[in-house]
Amino acid sequence: MHSRRAFLAATVAGGALVGIGLAPRLAFASIEDDARNFLTDLGNRAIAELTDKSAPETERVARFRALMREAIDFALISQQVLGKYWRQTAADLRSEFNKVLRETLIQRFLPLFDKYEGETFDVVSTRTSSKDPSVVAATVNVKAPNGNIAKVEWYMKQSDSTLKIYDFSAEGVRLTISLQDEYDAVLRSADGDVAVLIGEMKKKLPADAVLD
Repeated sequence: MHSRRAFLAATVAGGALVGIGLAPRLAFASIEDDARNFLTDLGNRAIAELTDKSAPETERVARFRALMREAIDFALISQQVLGKYWRQTAADLRSEFNKVLRETLIQRFLPLFDKYEGETFDVVSTRTSSKDPSVVAATVNVKAPNGNIAKVEWYMKQSDSTLKIYDFSAEGVRLTISLQDEYDAVLRSADGDVAVLIGEMKKKLPADAVLD
């Protein structure tokens, strides 16, 4: 699937959905400096930890799950994905959707690290939102061994001096929009009942999925 290949490129480019929280900021560092360091550090860690084929599959899955939980603002992603259905959804269902979406992405994208072929990345620019100084975007160039370069856009939000990723765009595919399109038919047919969508998503998860 096109969006899955885009996710792999993006993940390698910046650590993406696979990082640890950013260390406390130095007093002189800007949010754009933080974003650049965050993506560079997480990209290096993603490559080191998740492409290690000597590690058992269960260990790699556990690493990926732990890193995603720390790096991703799933509540914000879920809110964007559900769109107009978010406000009418009860808090307990929102929380459950967060967990199911997180596990769905883990199961969907972790196997792509087996296809890593030595891509390198460079954070070429960062920019702070004019509307929200806690939001920063970054452009990353991903260079394949054959010399081809793909551009990836990262979107991060800072809270308590820690950056977390809430979206990205790679090869023209934005994660949250792609997920909206994927789930829209189910939500419309269920009159916006997120419980129905959660049920459908769970059917596609393996028996050992972690939903705590």
